[in-house]
Formats: sequence, C-alpha cells, structure tokens
Amino acid sequence: MLQHARKALADLLAYDPGALRLVRGVHLMLTVLAAATLGNVIGGYVPGVSGFKLAVMAAASGAHCLIFTPVATRRQEITSIAAMGAILISLFSVGALVGTLAGASISIVLQVLWVGVIALGFSLDGLGGVWQRAGRMISICWLFVFMGSLPVSPGVWLPAMAIVGALTAFTIRICLWRPSTEATYRRVEAANRKVMAAFLKDASQGALSTRQSASDALKDLSDLRAELRTCAQLLGPKPALKGLSPEAATMIELALDVVRDATNQLSNEARAGLSRDAAYLGSVRAVSDKLQSGSASGTRELATDWAKPDPALASGEQFQILRIAQALRRLWLLAEEADLEPLAATLSAEGGRTAWWRRLAWRLALQAGVAAAAGTALGVALDLSHAYWVTLTVIIVLTNSLGTTLQKTVQRTVGTAVGVVIAMAVDPVLAGAPELRLGLVIAAIPAVIVFMDRNYTIASGIISFLVVMGLQTLEGLPLAELWARLYDTLLGAAIGLGAAWLLFPKRSGNSIRVLMDGYLVACANFLKCETHSEQEDRRDLARLRAAATQLIATADAYRAEQAPWSSFSGSGKKLDVLVIVLANYVVLYRQARTAVRRETEQSPTGAAELETLAGRLDDRVQDALSAVLKGRPQEAVPGLAEDWQEAVPELSGAGTRLATDWVAMLYHARKVIRCLEGLREDKLWSGAFERRSVPSSH
Repeated sequence: MLQHARKALADLLAYDPGALRLVRGVHLMLTVLAAATLGNVIGGYVPGVSGFKLAVMAAASGAHCLIFTPVATRRQEITSIAAMGAILISLFSVGALVGTLAGASISIVLQVLWVGVIALGFSLDGLGGVWQRAGRMISICWLFVFMGSLPVSPGVWLPAMAIVGALTAFTIRICLWRPSTEATYRRVEAANRKVMAAFLKDASQGALSTRQSASDALKDLSDLRAELRTCAQLLGPKPALKGLSPEAATMIELALDVVRDATNQLSNEARAGLSRDAAYLGSVRAVSDKLQSGSASGTRELATDWAKPDPALASGEQFQILRIAQALRRLWLLAEEADLEPLAATLSAEGGRTAWWRRLAWRLALQAGVAAAAGTALGVALDLSHAYWVTLTVIIVLTNSLGTTLQKTVQRTVGTAVGVVIAMAVDPVLAGAPELRLGLVIAAIPAVIVFMDRNYTIASGIISFLVVMGLQTLEGLPLAELWARLYDTLLGAAIGLGAAWLLFPKRSGNSIRVLMDGYLVACANFLKCETHSEQEDRRDLARLRAAATQLIATADAYRAEQAPWSSFSGSGKKLDVLVIVLANYVVLYRQARTAVRRETEQSPTGAAELETLAGRLDDRVQDALSAVLKGRPQEAVPGLAEDWQEAVPELSGAGTRLATDWVAMLYHARKVIRCLEGLREDKLWSGAFERRSVPSSH
C-alpha cells in the first residue's frame, strides 16, 4: 500500500513538476472564496441588489483572470492578469450599459448580444497570444453578464465586481507564496543529469545488456525529459539562466543509447579489454562527471586516443569502439550548460506583416456565431431550464480545425458524463451534510487547473462534478433537473461539431500533406547546405525544428479526423516521436558530414577515395528522402555499408577524430533512413505522403 502511494505521488509530481499547477489551482480556489465573500459583503450594503449575485460576479471575474493566465514567471503573470482584468472590466461595463438601456427586453437583448460576443471572441483566435485567450474568456464571461443582469441589471456594480475579482486574483496569485519556476527547473535538471550519468556508467560496463533493462532505463530518461520540457516551457520565452535544454536532453538520450548498443555488440574479449583500459575508464568517468555537474574541470577536449583503430582487432570490433568514442565526444559537448532561450525565429511570421483585421479568424467566427445562435434558439424552443449550458458547450468544443473539434467534443462529452454520474452517486451519501458537499466542491477546484492543459477529459469530469454538486448545494436544485447537464452538453457538442463539419470545415488532410512535404524538403535542404557561421547554422537548425514542430502540432487534428480512437488512446504518439527523432538525426548527420569533409581536407592521404564514398552515402540519404516525397519505394545501395566499414582500418594513421566522425556519419545515415521507413510503414501517416506534385527545393 505504501509503495503504491509513493508511486502515485511520484506520478503526480511528474505530471505537475514542482506542483506549479497545483499551487495555481490553490490560488484559484482562494480567489473564488475571497472574491465571493467580498461580493457578498458588498451586497449587504447595496439595497435592491442580491449579495449572492454580486458574489457570483466577483468570483467569476477573479477565476477567469487566473484560468486564462498560464503558469509563467511572476512578471509575465502580472502582465497577463492585468490584461485579463482590464478586458473583463470593459466587457462588464458594456454589459451594464446595455442592460440599463434594454429595460424590460434585457433578457432577449443580452442573449442576442451573446451570439455576437461569441463571434467576436472567436475571431480573435487568429491574432494568437493574449488575444486568443482573451477571446475565449469574453465568449464565456458574457454568460455571467447575462445571469447577473436578470431580472434587473445591477448597473455599475457589474464592472465594480469585475474590479473586485481582478484585484483579488492579482493579490492572491502574485503576493502569496508560489513555487519558483527556476528552482523547479533546477531540481528536475539535476534529476535528469543524475539518471543520465548512471545510465552512462551502466551502459559502458555492459550492464544494460537485456532488452528489459535497456527499455526500463530509457523509459526513465524519457519520463524525466518530459518533465524537463514542461519546466523549461514554464520558465517563459526568455529565461535568464543556463542549463540543460530539452533539445540537448533528447540528443544526450540518443548518444547514450549509442554507447549502450555499441558496447553490447562488442565481443566479450573486446569489452573486457576496454574495461581494463585506464584511458577509456577515465574518459567515461570524465563524461559522467560532466553530465552530472554540467561543467568540466579545466579540460575543454575529451581524450579518445584509446579508440584509435587497432589492426589487431576485427573491423567490426573497431567500428563499435569508434561508435562509443564518437558518442562520448557528443555527450561531452552536450552536457555543458547552455542558454535556455528558444531558438530565434528564422523567418518573419507572415502574421506580423499582415494587417490585424486580415488575421482575424473570420471562418471560425462564422462557425461560432452560427453554432451559438443555433444553440440559443434550440434552448429557448425546447424550454431547457439551463439552456446556457448548450451555448457554453459550443464555446468549449469549437476550435480552429475539424479534427481538434472532434477530439474536444469527445473529451467534453465523456468527461461530463463521468462527472455527472459521480456527483449523482455521491449525493445520496452526503444528503444530510451540505457543508461537506460544499467542502468537496471547493477542494476539487485545484484539480481542474492541474488537468486542464494535460488531460481535458479529466478536467471536464471535475468541472461537471463541481457544477452539479455546487448548484444542488447552493440553490437546492433537484437531482432530476441536474441530469440536464448531461444532455445539454451532448446537444451543445453536437451543434459545435456540426458547425465545424458543415461550415467551411478546416480539415487537416491537405495541411498535413503540405506540412509533411515541407518538413521532408527542409530535411533535404538542411543536408545540402554546408555549415558556415554559427549564426547560419542555428538559423538552418531553427528552420528544421520549426517545420517539425508545426507538423506535430497539426498531427493531433489529422489523427482525430482519420482515426479518432488513436487520438484518445495515444496509439499514434510514437509517430510524433519519429518526426522529432528524424530532425535530430538529420542534424547529427550533417554535423558528422561537415566534420569528415573538414578532416579529409587536412589529411590528404586517401582523401579522394573517402570523399567518393561519402558522396555515395549522401546520395543514399537524399534518395531516401526523395523516395518518400515522390511516393516510390526506397532503393538500397548494395555494398555501401561494407565499403564504409572496410575503410575504418585505413584511417588508423589519421587519428581518432576522423575515424569517429566517419563511423558517426554512417550510423546517423542509417537512423535517418530507418526513421523514414518507420513513417511510411504506418497506414495513418502513409496517407500524408500521398501527393499530387513534388515541391521544389531551394
């Protein structure tokens, strides 16, 4: 039992490193309680205005200021909360003015305007950033303007409660204790480095020889790297510290697996010989120390003379030893602390040069407006007791692509159903303890934030539980009426999905093909370019990674359209990994190729033969990329690998640097080709390779 509890706690910390989201959820809970209390107290001094109504207004304002402010640095969150608060105050001010002028027609006027506000909010999606979040927020928060203005508008007290809520959110989130994103990153970085160093020691000694031991060790590395990526993202766009970047961690993981694989392929005699070599053991110890600390003690270069080709060894044994030496050299370079600032954008964003009114999401605004109008009309026509739930569900599920809308629809529906059923099951047990029910509602608020970005199905279930239990406790609604939460959600989800499907649907099929072609062309162009200055190299690398990232971002929507189950089960996620790994191996291949060309120029002996052989390998890699782009089978090159390995003994007089880079070039070429084969073997992704014309490469 204790072991299971410890594992559950470890999983939670991995899911939310440093409890950054959990603390934000606690702040949300405190904001709701404090703002609601302030609103209720103020209501006691305002004749003719319900204290409960003001409490709801203040709590909703404060809550949404926090919900739409992502976890970031303190300065970034100050800016975000201030912006969200100003937008809410403006929205509530407009609502107060309209409600006062509408008079007896306030209900129909505010309902009709909600459709317009939703369309406006969704149009801001095209602007991205804070405006994208603000657009969703105002689409939701007009509901509170509507509810708070019936039967009579509270007038100036609407924006007043927005001010109370925003100030409460600001005070609690910014002024109370919060875990440091920097300290959390350092803790996770140290855990990554410790496991990496341990992996290297075990791999260099052949201790990871079984498939299960290697799989478990690599899984630990992968899990910790996922935590590191989360922590790095939470540092903000311009972190002011150096450390281990997620990209470097990925490359280190690949290099560590090379050490493991090459060591296991050595004969027992060759492995025993290495284990007795003091120079080899010293190199492993130096790299391990640097992996763990992030800095080297005085030495800038790693000595690998122990890997110099030995004519007494078989060429296969020499090849594996050189692989180990090359991997250790890469680990030596990657282990050092570096800037965590993301790679600068290589190309000016098209949106930055386009007028803002052209960047508005007009298609999405049309879908949202029509869906909201249909949901509102059906709610009125069917005389639903909580018709606003239908429209609210439309706001939640509708996104800028059909696949993502489908995914969000299923998540919202399943989560709502589970949450309602749990609330119904718990209610009879707690029927005589309303305080305990309210306590459960309050205690569940932090969990919403923990799961909101990572698993929306769970978050939806918790939200539905909160709504059902809260309404029954605070307003005394009967259970039978709360079942409406479920079919109102189903109706709203169907309307939202229908609008995305029928009104100028944005399908991902064409997008994924264009992006896949663009990504593979970027890989081919990256390999054709010679490395010049460090700045140009970083720019080329940024282009390649931007293409991979954009492809992965669209992959979820494509997967949801083509095979919905895989998007929820995660069965297609390994393909996303292949895309990222391909980018990394393309980078490694070019680095090795550049090094080989430079070193052969400095060592003229046999340079022509080596360059001819390297050219054959270049052609093989380019042919593999071209085959995928043109939809034809890949053609093997007989004897290329054998010729490559036979050249290893001839490099014995050139030193270990050329020999290790020579080996790395073949190894990384093989990995590039295998990644491409892996992408083509999957039926889902193979459709992305179908194309009508081959894009030109520049």
